Amino acid sequence: MYKNAKPLFLICETPLHVGSGSDLGIVDLPIQRERHTNFPKIESSSLKGALREAFESAFKSKTFTKPDDNDVKIQRVFGFDDGSLSEAQKTQLKTHFKNSKNEEQTQFSGALALTDARLLLFPVKSLYGVFAWITCPRVIKKFIADLELAGISTEFSTVDFEQEKDKTTSKAEILKTNGTKKQAYLEEFVFTLIQDIEKDNNVDKLAKWLKETLFSASDTSYWASKIEKDIIIVSDENFRDFVTLATEVITRTKIDNSTGTVQTGALFSEEYLPSESVLYSLAMFSDEFRSSNPLLSNEVKTFFESGLTANNNIVQIGGNATLGKGIVKTKLV
Repeated sequence: MYKNAKPLFLICETPLHVGSGSDLGIVDLPIQRERHTNFPKIESSSLKGALREAFESAFKSKTFTKPDDNDVKIQRVFGFDDGSLSEAQKTQLKTHFKNSKNEEQTQFSGALALTDARLLLFPVKSLYGVFAWITCPRVIKKFIADLELAGISTEFSTVDFEQEKDKTTSKAEILKTNGTKKQAYLEEFVFTLIQDIEKDNNVDKLAKWLKETLFSASDTSYWASKIEKDIIIVSDENFRDFVTLATEVITRTKIDNSTGTVQTGALFSEEYLPSESVLYSLAMFSDEFRSSNPLLSNEVKTFFESGLTANNNIVQIGGNATLGKGIVKTKLV
């Protein structure tokens, strides 16, 4: 049973491609999406594998001298996997995974669980302010429900976002006044927004919470200031259309050196979640699944935090790592 859960935020520093395989549609290599909403996501297995690789790179001694070595802890926290080790290293590692009868016991679940990473904020090109982050009532309601699973309460609630009308923060810099109306120009569309300037503006509460969580209350940097001002709540339907049609799609090819033309069969298109996208997952921690000297859930959480810190809270997720794609900044709340 997982006893402790913490939100793990993922901020895309470069475009992110976590693929779902080839497809017969317009894009040859699309990104992973929820089946019922078509919203982009990262499968928990993809996320956990990327984090494990980052931890193994940060703690790469592979000496296995004692049970509390970081290399051994990775096996205990993420689950046992010796596939990348030499035969001598495998033998050395397995000495730390024996039961009271001195029998090898490497079949067990990891003490760390991760949910699928859901999309929270999606960047969209704007005529004013360069770009804005959009989200929708359905995403926020699910976000609040996930925070409640982690025991986190917020000033905003699901009731605050029942109304499906487009609205924004009271200090937005992406708006143009047209008469008495405030309008946002996103991609080729114009949205007339409700800019609630009352103190209890729920979009402002959401933006302020995100700023203080992802940055700090006193942070005055460009990104901290922008996330506090330029968030727009659009309808669920409009959000679905944007995250379906406004992702980055690039065409890739390979040139045949002997002819100087495109190599046969080497032309394909690939989809990316754009930079500045913000996703979140729930990192859940349990007591270790072993009878002798198990790690407790708080120790698992501490080790997870130390692994993120050892990587400067940066991990690479998804494909095309050699092209600089998938660089993601993490923030464990």
